[in-house]
Amino acid sequence: MLSPKVSLKNTKIYVVIFFVSVAFLVIIFRLAYIQLYGRTSYIEKIAEKFPKVTVERVPVYRGAIKDRNGIELAISLPTISIFAFPQFVKNKEELARRLSAVLNQKEEEILKKLNSDKKFVWLAKQVEKDHINYIKGVIKDTKNQSAVGLQEDYKRVYPHGHLASNLIGFVGAEGKGLEGIEYMLDDRLYSKEVKKVFLYSPRGGRMALSLEEEKIDFKTKDIYLTIDFGIQVILEDIKEKIVKDWNPRRVALIVIDLNTGDILGMANFPDYDPNKFGNYPHQNRRNYAVTDLFEPGSVVKPFFVGKALDKGYINFNYVVDTERGRAEFFGRVIRDVHPYSLLSVDQVIIKSSNIGTAKIARFLSKKDVEELFRSIHFYSSFGVLPGEIKPKLPNLNYPANIIYASIGQGLSVNLLNLCVAFGGLATNQIVKPRIIYEPNRPKTVLVDGLFSEKVINWLRKNLIKVVEEGTAVSAKSDYFTIAGKTGTAQKFDTKTGKYSMEKVVAYFVGYFPATDPKFVAGIMVDEPKGRAFGGAAAAPYFKELVERVAFYKRLEPDKTNKLSSYEAIKN
Repeated sequence: MLSPKVSLKNTKIYVVIFFVSVAFLVIIFRLAYIQLYGRTSYIEKIAEKFPKVTVERVPVYRGAIKDRNGIELAISLPTISIFAFPQFVKNKEELARRLSAVLNQKEEEILKKLNSDKKFVWLAKQVEKDHINYIKGVIKDTKNQSAVGLQEDYKRVYPHGHLASNLIGFVGAEGKGLEGIEYMLDDRLYSKEVKKVFLYSPRGGRMALSLEEEKIDFKTKDIYLTIDFGIQVILEDIKEKIVKDWNPRRVALIVIDLNTGDILGMANFPDYDPNKFGNYPHQNRRNYAVTDLFEPGSVVKPFFVGKALDKGYINFNYVVDTERGRAEFFGRVIRDVHPYSLLSVDQVIIKSSNIGTAKIARFLSKKDVEELFRSIHFYSSFGVLPGEIKPKLPNLNYPANIIYASIGQGLSVNLLNLCVAFGGLATNQIVKPRIIYEPNRPKTVLVDGLFSEKVINWLRKNLIKVVEEGTAVSAKSDYFTIAGKTGTAQKFDTKTGKYSMEKVVAYFVGYFPATDPKFVAGIMVDEPKGRAFGGAAAAPYFKELVERVAFYKRLEPDKTNKLSSYEAIKN
């Protein structure tokens, strides 16, 4: 048995060993942190104490953004940036005056930087290389070779200006993506930021000392989008026509390849020029096709009618009394634009009867509607674009909400949701949309078998009739068969607590050619002036979209009696 003195001595030894071990571990963890995470910031703090040492970011090339065919949508052009060590600069007035001749700065602004207390300043960034010989000459003439210098830099340029700007986004002054695809794929377009220690030498000027011991991979990747430049141009042109004709608050257009889910075009209004993004308000940068929700109006009617047919609650010969265009549901009056009495179920779709659809929706249970929303992917976003927001759905525990949802009220979705859902009526599949072009990657099918083939075929037939003889005759093409649905959603006025009679969202969503569907597309027009309905503010432009996209893709018209006209246009 150990004596008390020996025991106490051992305890002291253990305590000392413990604290020494803890201190050692703290040092190890600190060194590991500096090595792995805080190395740059640690050296920056040290550099602050030395007047001739500074730490600066080294520009890194950013990959290009291209369309599916390689057309450049965003590129990085080589430029130069001018730096100075103010306390060592000579002949400051002459230097500032002569540099102001080629820089987009006043002489006073440059002189202010040269008289700064900072040890290192940037006089100008991303200057065009055309001026490099002149600038070198000015530096030499003023005897500032060791105090003023040039560094290779890059300037992000968007060669097509406004085109697809809300989708592509832009980068900030430091070369990092701040909006759109530039933001979403920043880590693929731009390698990790690199900083270096720069030491001022009276003879040699600036000397670079790397902060990184290991070899850095400066390789960045070009990104190919699913966008087709030709289709994007068509959408941008049609968008401008809608804006000119209707002076709306917002506009969005989408075209999707039904076979792959590739988004071939996406246009928005308002838009902006990403080359001058600072000149535009923030709302101009939003991609309204995915970032904003709107009540879909009549566009969702085929889905509710299709669900009632698919469940066997009604048959194809079902007739509904629409009560001359006015009926009450749960204490609220629903009206039709035109008064009808008895309508067959196909006429309910073709004539877009609110009352007929609402009466059919009474057959549906909460579970039925939940199944419907789940099958058309209304419970979540697709997660393919920045800012994409999932639909907002009503509480289906209240039967009234099912009735109102059937005519597109009380639920909100974005245009991408509607286009993908309508694509399901064309193919009987819900295919996940995509924006990154990967031609060898198979499509992602989210739902296979939206409705039975019998119901799908019935819906396809009647969605063609909507265009050929129903509410969307203004979308009727002489060359291609179109299947689709108009929609006019009154906007809810929070001030009055009622749906506005003046402010509406007009839609047309459909697919083409309807006899052999290749594409699904949608047009959304928010608050067109003049209380325009979807049949006026969206449908005629959908017709133009179909014909121009189809001819661009060299599709043969499926209305064979117009072949000679098509050949004349094609040639």
